[in-house]
Amino acid sequence: MERKEFLHRIEQAVGADTVPEPSAAHSHPGLPDLPEVDLIAHFIEAFQALDGRVHHESPVEVISKIMADRGVDEYVAWDSQHLPVTGLLDELADRGYRRIETVLPSDPQGRIPHQVGYMEVQVGISTAVAALAESGSVVVTSGPGRSRLASVIPEVHVVLAPTARMFRSLSHWAVQIESSDLPANLMVITGPSRTGDIELTLTRGVHGPGEVHVVLL
Repeated sequence: MERKEFLHRIEQAVGADTVPEPSAAHSHPGLPDLPEVDLIAHFIEAFQALDGRVHHESPVEVISKIMADRGVDEYVAWDSQHLPVTGLLDELADRGYRRIETVLPSDPQGRIPHQVGYMEVQVGISTAVAALAESGSVVVTSGPGRSRLASVIPEVHVVLAPTARMFRSLSHWAVQIESSDLPANLMVITGPSRTGDIELTLTRGVHGPGEVHVVLL
């Protein structure tokens, strides 16, 4: 596929919360001819190789354990209608966990303390619009009700990933999306944040979450 065509498809593709299921053959003339693989197993292997953590349990149990292990009771998350698990936020509330508002106050006096408060929030919850088996990546968008804070501010990022949204690669996902709505932000997340800028020493969690958990649904 030509670069211009690929970028054009990305621009047209990446706004929808609901993503069509991948076709069995992923057939498209511009895609590489790759051998068939078990996409879920391939994703898990690649994701774990990057120090990502994969879960198959109930999301509320996974998130509760993460928060209990860290001794925290606050989190940030996408709005309920953008999460693929009905009633998740209500279940967390019933267990005593409190969701922090992601809409900032308009007045400066209230805005700054609210922003500072995010430094104490250690867990964020979002949804993958696609999971990429070849690289072990998850694709996350942002927009109303889908705050970027959930995926960049907390130390731990929990991504809910329906297996129906599993694709071989970014190209395989992009060629099947037809929405023309471009989101405010698109992130392809490949493992925890890491950098080697300081004395070439690899450090995690400097520019984003130090842990990334995927809950397969």
